[in-house]
Amino acid sequence: MNSMESGKSTSLSRSLEIKTHAGHRERLRRRALMDGAEALRPHELLELLLFYAIPRRDVNALAHELDKRFGGVCGVLAADEAALAKTPGVGARAAHWLKCVGALCDAYAHLRAEDRPLLGSLRAFREFARKYRAYAGGESAWQFCLTYEGRLLLARPIASGTAWAEPEALRTAIGDVISSHAYGVLLAQFPDEARPLPDAYDLENTRAYARTLRRLGVPLLDHLLVGAEGEYSMRDRGDVEPEGFSTEAANMGERYMGAAPASRSRLREEDVDWFANDDGPP
Repeated sequence: MNSMESGKSTSLSRSLEIKTHAGHRERLRRRALMDGAEALRPHELLELLLFYAIPRRDVNALAHELDKRFGGVCGVLAADEAALAKTPGVGARAAHWLKCVGALCDAYAHLRAEDRPLLGSLRAFREFARKYRAYAGGESAWQFCLTYEGRLLLARPIASGTAWAEPEALRTAIGDVISSHAYGVLLAQFPDEARPLPDAYDLENTRAYARTLRRLGVPLLDHLLVGAEGEYSMRDRGDVEPEGFSTEAANMGERYMGAAPASRSRLREEDVDWFANDDGPP
């Protein structure tokens, strides 16, 4: 093969390589669009991010290296910019881009957290539950999953009617606790009585559910029965008590029953406005 033929061969190889990489990028973008980011593996998410900073190069191997070196997508986005730039193949531009994406994700997560009502005290939960009763859809029981700070992560009905603790309903409720990574759980029951009191079914099953959650390391902070004219707190009356927990969970329990700081002693204005939406709570 002469030098001209060799040059043509090299040029053809590069052309095929570029087309292959372009096709891979397009397929990955299409997957992300059609199936959502949750369908992508960690290195594929990193590839997708690198496409915008490194437009004309195969970044598959680099994405694998970043995933391995920094321990996943979260590790990459939280890494020091200088450390990212020192990774072979990344460079200053891509490192700065990844750091900016990480900062944007942090800002968005903080913003979304601030949108959620703070329910980390009995007083706040009582006030919240009184307002929530109008949206509960009649006689029903609801579960509220909380962050460590006491902000709402997830609100979902357990069951309609008074038989809220049947196995199928509680399996779903436990699944919500796990999937939302809840640090604490609140139950609210909305019976038809004006001033409700728990019956033997409520007491037995609330204590059993609290024991189940304890195995997951998550405290059941309270089970509140909310009537048209009054509420009954099982925690306040000593019917359920979160005990035998780690320091974090114990702190949540103490905050719930103790005197909350001024910033937490009542629902903030934006928390109350959460009910202003005519569609009701999510």
